[in-house]
Amino acid sequence: MVIKQVINNNIAISIDSQGDEVILIGKGLAFGKKKGDAIDHQKIEKRFYLEDKGLYAKFKKLLQEVSIEEINVSDDIISLAKRRLKKNLNESIYISLPDHISLAVTRTRDGLNVKNGLLWEIKKIYHEEFVVAKEAVQMINEKFKVELGEDEAGFIAFHFVNAQLNNGMNTVAKITQFVTEILSIITYQLKSTVDEETLTGFRFLMHLKFFANRIFSQDAHEDREDLFIYELVKERYTRAFEISQKVQQFINKQYSYEVSNMEVTYLTIHIQRLLDRKTE
Repeated sequence: MVIKQVINNNIAISIDSQGDEVILIGKGLAFGKKKGDAIDHQKIEKRFYLEDKGLYAKFKKLLQEVSIEEINVSDDIISLAKRRLKKNLNESIYISLPDHISLAVTRTRDGLNVKNGLLWEIKKIYHEEFVVAKEAVQMINEKFKVELGEDEAGFIAFHFVNAQLNNGMNTVAKITQFVTEILSIITYQLKSTVDEETLTGFRFLMHLKFFANRIFSQDAHEDREDLFIYELVKERYTRAFEISQKVQQFINKQYSYEVSNMEVTYLTIHIQRLLDRKTE
C-alpha cells in the first residue's frame, strides 16, 4: 500500500487491494512521508472504512481536530459497545463520539465539569447502554489521566442510543419539519445558512435531530438544572444565548414543550460554535 494523502504525522489515506479508500492510523505512520511513498504495515494500528461518503468526508475533517489517542480510544469504545449491546450502530458515531470525548477531556482539564440533567433517567431507561458507557469512561480516564464520572457515562450512553435510533416515517417527518424550522430561525439570526458539510454544522444538526427525537418520542424527560453552567454560558456567550432564547420561545409556543435551561445551555454552546466559524 502507498500513501494517497497525508493527514498528519500519524494518519494517512491509502487504497486497499480491493480498490477502496481507507484511512490508516498509527504512531508516526506518515512522518516524513508524501504521496506515493510506501506505508510501513507494522505501524498501522487502525483502519477505517465508512460506507456513507458524506460521513467519510466529515470524518477526514475531524481527524485534523482531534488526537490519534482520542480516535483510537473512541474506536475501542465503539467496538466494545457493538459486542456488548449486540446492536448495529450508525456510522455517525465515528464522528460524534471522538468529538465528544475530545471536548470532555478538554473541559475536565480546564476544571469545567458539566452535570448530566438526565442521568437518573438514562440509568433507568437505557441501563445496558449506561453499563457499557461506564466501562468507556474507565477507558478514557486511564488513557488521558482524567477523572470523568457517571455524568459523562450518561452522555456517552446517549451517543450509543442515538446511533441506534430507527424512527418510523411519521416521526422522521416531524423531526425533519422541526429541524427545518429551527434552522430557519438560526439562519435569520446569523444572517447566514448552517452548512451541513462543515463539521460545526454537522454537529449542530446532530444535536437538533436528537433534541427533536426527545420531543416526539415517549422518552422526553425533564432536565435537572445546573444553574452554574447556565449562568456561565449566558454571561460568556451573550449573542448565542439571545438566539437560543428565541429558539426556546418558539418551541414552547409551537410545540407546547417547555425547553429547560440545560437545553438552552447546550443550544447556546452549539450556536456559539457557528458564530465562531463566521469569524474564522
